[in-house]
Amino acid sequence: MKKIKYQIDELRKKILKYDYFYHTLDKPMISDSEYDYLLNQLYDLELKYKEFITPDSPTQKIGSNLLDKFKKVTHFFPMLSLENTFHLNGYLKFENRIKKNFTANYIIDFCCELKIDGIAVSLIYESGTLVRAATRGDGYLGENVTQNIKTIKSIPIKLKGSNIPKRLEVRGEVFMLKSEFFKLNNKGLSIKKKYFSNPRNAAAGSLRQIDSTITAKRKLMFFCHGFNFFEEIKFFQTHYEVLIQLKNWGIPINKDMLVCSDHLEILNFYKKFEKNRLLFDFDIDGIVIKVNSLYLQKKLGSNNKSPRWAIAFKYPSKEEITKLNDVKFEVGRTGVITPVAYFNPVYISGVLIKKASLHNKNEINRLNLYFNDYIIIQRSGDVIPKIVNVIKSKRLENAKKIFFPIYCPVCNSKLISNKGGKIIRCLSGLICDAQKKKIFCHFFSKNALNANGLGPKVINELIQKKIVLNLIDFFYLTENQLKNIENIGKKKSVKIIKTILQSKKTTMSRFIYALGIFSVGEVVAQKLSNYFNIFNNLMYASKQELELIDGIGKVVANNIFNYFSISENKKLVKKLTEILSIIPYSKNFFNAKIEHIFNKDIVITGIFKEYSRNELKEILIKLGARIGNKVSKKTKLLIFGEKVGRKFLEAEKLNIQMINEKELYTLLKSIN
Repeated sequence: MKKIKYQIDELRKKILKYDYFYHTLDKPMISDSEYDYLLNQLYDLELKYKEFITPDSPTQKIGSNLLDKFKKVTHFFPMLSLENTFHLNGYLKFENRIKKNFTANYIIDFCCELKIDGIAVSLIYESGTLVRAATRGDGYLGENVTQNIKTIKSIPIKLKGSNIPKRLEVRGEVFMLKSEFFKLNNKGLSIKKKYFSNPRNAAAGSLRQIDSTITAKRKLMFFCHGFNFFEEIKFFQTHYEVLIQLKNWGIPINKDMLVCSDHLEILNFYKKFEKNRLLFDFDIDGIVIKVNSLYLQKKLGSNNKSPRWAIAFKYPSKEEITKLNDVKFEVGRTGVITPVAYFNPVYISGVLIKKASLHNKNEINRLNLYFNDYIIIQRSGDVIPKIVNVIKSKRLENAKKIFFPIYCPVCNSKLISNKGGKIIRCLSGLICDAQKKKIFCHFFSKNALNANGLGPKVINELIQKKIVLNLIDFFYLTENQLKNIENIGKKKSVKIIKTILQSKKTTMSRFIYALGIFSVGEVVAQKLSNYFNIFNNLMYASKQELELIDGIGKVVANNIFNYFSISENKKLVKKLTEILSIIPYSKNFFNAKIEHIFNKDIVITGIFKEYSRNELKEILIKLGARIGNKVSKKTKLLIFGEKVGRKFLEAEKLNIQMINEKELYTLLKSIN
């Protein structure tokens, strides 16, 4: 069971990282198909081992954290993601699941629409006037982008016509035309400014401009695909009817919609636009299929992540042929060697691609790569480039085979591989310059010691100018030393020194995570902190003792033990513990202060003003709570906000203790 728990934890960490890069930074790291594969793996494991489901699992979430520069607003109705499939069988499973819920008396038809690759937004109209616009964010809290949305010419500030509801939510996709995208990039390149990788990325960057005049110049577009009424509207029966009415009120919708009664009609619609999608001046990555009846939509409802009445049927990836020029072996923070292929640039779906990760030694062996090979590049899920095959018939007679190195390409240390040979690492740590920079950056990152202002550029210059040779040196930096760094004046140098001093006070779990031990993420760091309480106990723990900790298997235990077995690491850690003020995890403290929370099964429901539900979950988990998704006899406490539902009623029936948002904040303040 420990291995299963570890597998689930590792999958979650990966997916949450990819979520952050996709939803928050608009920089996808992997393809949709690769992401879906990982997510489906996690779904299957959690379905089989329900005891390991946690509230922060990606299967329970919608998006990722918000950027700080826009004010947060709470969505009146959660903005959920869509279930998706790349195959007809996936759609048929969805359709069969729908039909199982209803008798043969119901005639179920579906509204099919194009899936435009843009940024999801919510528009609130009051008495026909646009009063608020927000991005999806984490599904519960979004970013207020009202002023920027008002610059989009296709979005009406005032609706026209009659019978307009007093309050209405319109949902849709903000996107950039391909023609505008190319103009923007050409202009950027001509003045040596940063260019965007694709139209979606350009739309996201344009929508999140602090200066609305910049957004206005970017000529963004909008199509509506959804809606919510704040009061019951009886004169609409179907999703299609509402979209047509929204169009009459002045809201732009995509004209390519079709109501279908069976999967053959849906498949024809899918194939028609798959064939012609490159002819459109905007990116389409599939179609969206929705139960047309509003009554049936309401009956089917939603789960935590997606509505049960809709699915995205996505298109497969596109391919191009190009010539491989080189393979470079990059060294990661933990010493993992990742091969990266560089090839003649090719355009796929309007994006210029010139490199692709080869992931590991096994992938190089699978492809049997030679220098100057002609390779097939696929932009998986229309996002991440991948080498899918080699055209061996075009290989040169004297071509040289590409081999994985035996020695580190940066420090020349001998590389070590795991048993399967998949992961190959340089174990030199701080001796290796490539690892040094990344180790320093990780140590002071947001979720570690959180020294704001001490970013990669500053750290890189400090290393290059030999101002810092190890982690200890950072805590003795002076203003004069920082003045030697480019673009750092007196004010910024004072701020950096201050944040480094503030970072000295940290928790044991943050410090463990900051050390960057291979395979020790935030979850494992918290477990180690909870178990050992005092750092020295962890440093001198045996493999056997480490393996006893719930959720830590042999591999992770071995990595932790090996880290502290290296004398240089031990010396460094001892010096750091002398400099830092590490707050131990005290069970007695938590029991005394918050007996309502520590080691209790807690369920959260409703919408909260000060925090999102995910933020609350994170706070409570750190205080020792176990967060559940369902109310049961095991539940000891229900924390509720506004707009509560079924969970609140179930807790009342079971006579479970309940506290509201105000009572929770009072409780949390009492422990500070």
